Amino acid sequence: MRRTLLVACAVVVAGGLAYGMDRLVIVGHRLYVKDVEHGNGVTQAVPTSAPTTTTSTIPGPPLCTSPQLNAYLDRWLISDATLYEIVVLTNISEVPCSLVGYTGLGASGENGVVLSAPVSDVATLGAVAGSVASASVVLVPGAQAWFEVSYSVACSVVLGPGEVATGAPNECYAGSDLQVIVPQATSALLITEPLRFTFGTAGFQVGPFQGGPPPSSPPLG
Repeated sequence: MRRTLLVACAVVVAGGLAYGMDRLVIVGHRLYVKDVEHGNGVTQAVPTSAPTTTTSTIPGPPLCTSPQLNAYLDRWLISDATLYEIVVLTNISEVPCSLVGYTGLGASGENGVVLSAPVSDVATLGAVAGSVASASVVLVPGAQAWFEVSYSVACSVVLGPGEVATGAPNECYAGSDLQVIVPQATSALLITEPLRFTFGTAGFQVGPFQGGPPPSSPPLG
């Protein structure tokens, strides 16, 4: 064994002189990596107790699914070519559920053509004295929540079905229904008649879910 070690040391020294110590370090590293790959090298011990990751959950009832909710437009107003609307959601099921964060939106035009409908979340949209904006809004059976949506109605050019926005000022789509997509959606909640609307191609802004009955007039967020 000692003779083997002496031979190995001699090889190392000779290699160092021939290649230079920096190159020898590189060669040694490669050999070490090769040995590790074949299970012959020294590896770092794996801790017996690995760190665990936890996922935070919001306390309360599970998230509302689409069949548990009904959606309708309640009130609206126009200010500076921007339309503000309140969308009300009602728990029509027999069990409590929760709404968290923001909704998604979609829109369709004539003959069901899907329209581009970008959505931006705006924390201050819908803020009004007495409203409740929290991490989770709990809806018992029959209870309501709401959120505010706004979009431009400055429309000098209304695109036809299938036309794509060019980025010109005041371009709009003509929508025939609004689709509300809650966080745990299995399908969209449709708001149709008497909805006929045009909206700017920049899309929609939505506020967070608010607990309690809607205000008498949409807040100007």
